[in-house]
Amino acid sequence: MSKDCDYEVGFEALLKDFKRYQKDSPKGISLIRKGQTISLQFKIGKKPRSQYGCNCSFTLDGMVEALSKANKVAEALRLFASEVEFWQWYDKEIKEVGKIENDLLTFKDAIARVENDFWNRPSRTRRRRDKNNPSDIRSYNRTYGHFFKLLPQDKIVNLTDIMSAIDTKKGVQDSMAI
Repeated sequence: MSKDCDYEVGFEALLKDFKRYQKDSPKGISLIRKGQTISLQFKIGKKPRSQYGCNCSFTLDGMVEALSKANKVAEALRLFASEVEFWQWYDKEIKEVGKIENDLLTFKDAIARVENDFWNRPSRTRRRRDKNNPSDIRSYNRTYGHFFKLLPQDKIVNLTDIMSAIDTKKGVQDSMAI
């Protein structure tokens, strides 16, 4: 049985992995740890070596991504003749400036979020809501359910469909008031 006690745990293992990734980085590009993020350090033009952000966190996945970006930067430094072109490319490809994330919800997803919030939140009397309690079910349907039935479940949330659902209920309420 071996008495080798060279086991790193948690953050120590992360630091050891980071040193390995630093050694694997291309010539002229360094990976630098800045708190909980990783930056790239390199020289461009006549400027001295400086640190530039690359949107990578100090995690194992972030290290892999930072090394990949370091390789891309090394290649780009060889290809681009103009600093302006390089920095435009850097902002787009490395810093991912202007990258749009699709965070649109369907009505089905939005309703599920509202429903989870309703059932996990206590009632006005600070009592825990129960899906088997007829009073809680009536309260949910009275507050949300009768509108949610009118919405197209698979469409992206939009004002037109919401207003048409409200308008159908307005007509029913107006006719009951007469």
